Amino acid sequence: MLLLTAILVGGVIVASIAMAVEMLRSGVDPRDSEAIQAMTERLKTRPWLLVAGVMISSTLGLAAALLGGFLSPKPLKERLRLEKGTPVPAWAWGAALVGCFTLGQAMESLSVLTGVWDYTASLKGLQATSQGPFATFALLLFFGTLVAGTAEELFFRGYVQTRLVERWGRTAGIAGAATLFGILHLDPIHSPMALVMGLFLGWLAERTGSLRLPIFVHILNNLTSFLVSRYAPSTAQLPTSVHVTLLAVCSLVFVGVVTALRRMDARSPEPAVLAGS
Repeated sequence: MLLLTAILVGGVIVASIAMAVEMLRSGVDPRDSEAIQAMTERLKTRPWLLVAGVMISSTLGLAAALLGGFLSPKPLKERLRLEKGTPVPAWAWGAALVGCFTLGQAMESLSVLTGVWDYTASLKGLQATSQGPFATFALLLFFGTLVAGTAEELFFRGYVQTRLVERWGRTAGIAGAATLFGILHLDPIHSPMALVMGLFLGWLAERTGSLRLPIFVHILNNLTSFLVSRYAPSTAQLPTSVHVTLLAVCSLVFVGVVTALRRMDARSPEPAVLAGS
């Protein structure tokens, strides 16, 4: 709740400053509601404003995870699950990444086929920002991949999930952390997608007993998404038949990846649920 409040307050402050600067620059009368509304709509499409939002949320998430880790009676690396964990075969790193890619594409194709893709503001905003000026795109790459990928895994799969698993057990703990992960994306379409992705990343963390694999997967997934958005045509514009094929193929590949990862000889010990919780 504190993290969500901080993100919302930070976003409001940045938006208010942007609005004030735009009003001074354009000379809009604050009493002219129509002009204010039109200016607000223009600001929503400004790439730098969305990048500022990504910078705020990722930086605050990283700070919250590190602060919680430092305040914990457990050592920081243990509390945030930064230790090596159980050994993972080399092929599992690539398989986990493919699983993340295919899960993301399957959810995007499903959203396009069901018509709900049009209701997402954050995903469309990220795609538009990826096509903006290179300086803005470079900031988006840094804060949206390296910082956000690390911060979100440290906070949700490290700080939050480990505690929930101790309290509720492995399945409920993964689901609880993934639900919070989805809510923090603050978008009617992006949030459910993030929840499902959070289940996969949370399962990887529990499977390996470490955040190293989830962080690797998360960062490269975000990086690939931004690069594809900038340098490749939008997949949302593909024909219905292509999305049907993508949904079927990606779903099958994802099931195959999960099956293969379940069979690998790497599983962290089942945590003991706290008595009386």
